[in-house]
Amino acid sequence: MLSNISDRSLLILGAVLCFIAAWCTIGYHHPDEHFQIWEFANYKLGQIPASALPWEFPAQMRPGLQPFLAYCSVLFTRAAGIENPFVQVFLMRALCGVAALFVYWKWLAWLERDLKNPEAARWMRIGLLFFWLMPYLNVRFSSENTSAICFFGGLLLLLQALENQKNRFSWQIIMAGLLLGLSFFFRYQIAFAGIGLGAWLLFKGRPTIPQWAALATGVLLAFVIGFITDYWLYNAWVFAPYNYFFSNIMEGKAANFGVSPFWWYFTEMPIALLPPLSLVLLCFCALGIWQKPWHVLSWCVVPFVLAHSLVAHKEVRFLFPMVMPFFFFAAAGWEVFKGKFWVKPWMTKAFGFCLGLNIIVLIFRILIPAKEIAAYSKFLWEWQLEHPSAAVYFVKNMPQKNYPLQMSFYEHPAQKQFCWYTHPAYKNDTTALRTGDLMFYTETLSSETKAPPGFSLKREYDYYPAWILSNNTNNWQSRSRVWTVYSLQ
Repeated sequence: MLSNISDRSLLILGAVLCFIAAWCTIGYHHPDEHFQIWEFANYKLGQIPASALPWEFPAQMRPGLQPFLAYCSVLFTRAAGIENPFVQVFLMRALCGVAALFVYWKWLAWLERDLKNPEAARWMRIGLLFFWLMPYLNVRFSSENTSAICFFGGLLLLLQALENQKNRFSWQIIMAGLLLGLSFFFRYQIAFAGIGLGAWLLFKGRPTIPQWAALATGVLLAFVIGFITDYWLYNAWVFAPYNYFFSNIMEGKAANFGVSPFWWYFTEMPIALLPPLSLVLLCFCALGIWQKPWHVLSWCVVPFVLAHSLVAHKEVRFLFPMVMPFFFFAAAGWEVFKGKFWVKPWMTKAFGFCLGLNIIVLIFRILIPAKEIAAYSKFLWEWQLEHPSAAVYFVKNMPQKNYPLQMSFYEHPAQKQFCWYTHPAYKNDTTALRTGDLMFYTETLSSETKAPPGFSLKREYDYYPAWILSNNTNNWQSRSRVWTVYSLQ
């Protein structure tokens, strides 16, 4: 059982799961993970025009730091002879996984002294490594993940310096300030946790004036880097954080993507994190925060969650940066519960069931793509390498912009792509077709599949296996991207 494995073996197993997740979970968890990062980098690489970017680009509201890192990674991998965009993005996911494991593992060693029961510390490690969502989240090259890595990396350096380097202006505190500042330029909303941290430092941590000066120096360096990378992205000096606030809050554009009541996170998170285990963990987490109100992580988590609850537009991913303290407080809550109540046999059996369910979902989560459309893009890229003269025809009913979804970063520059319409109002050039060309049917399976005159179709790729497609309960296929790619024969 995991509780009997050494800490080193746990870490190695967790790293293996992260590597698998980095390789298999191609695509994105949320469109921002791709279109606000890799497509921005693609534009700076000269592959697409600015007009092909989403509305946030002309609004100059997104930070340039992460697109800059993506841009540099592409240049580096190309210099090493790696042209495949899926390998390029995989390397960044793997790097994020390594950074997340390093920072969180260091944190776990630091937090063990806040737990009286060694068993609680062990389950804290197990949760952070093997909760079904963690390997998947740790490798995301998303603003939520990179911001969390920098924020908690900087916070740990700061706490260590405050404890071990009294009244000193040190490089460690400068580095802490730098990481904390960079976390803001990965994701502005981390400022809510930063405000809580600042309050904790004033009332509890109480750095000396030299330490405040060192921290401010690091933050200032981060702001210089952030504004320079913003200038690199937009070719103009802009104050992107204000533009983000003005567009989403003052103009209310974020509300266009949906609004939810204040309590939405408290009702949605238990469902999103997979009940019944999520219900237990969330209850233990609340109990842990209640028992440790003066802990620095409490001062970071509580304002972060409350501030996001006050914002009208809510998404589960917005709270992902707080996963590390979540498992610490859950372990602390479990420690309190076990100290006051007798663990009954039925609780042990129920927990065993939850662990089994967690393992099953974990396996699926790290093996399937984060977004199915990326699997199609990967197939088209590999097809081009094997059939460089073949063209690809996207079969659809009528012209639609960016349909199925224009992910230019993953398109092979030499691949010829055209449209093929099934509606009789639009004419197709049948003389241009050649044997070996691909017909990418971007309509659901309920649509009739017909080969162009003079050709037959050979199925080449389906994202969903045939045994899944044979079951259309509740007509789920009409609401999914059930597309098929054929070659002309």
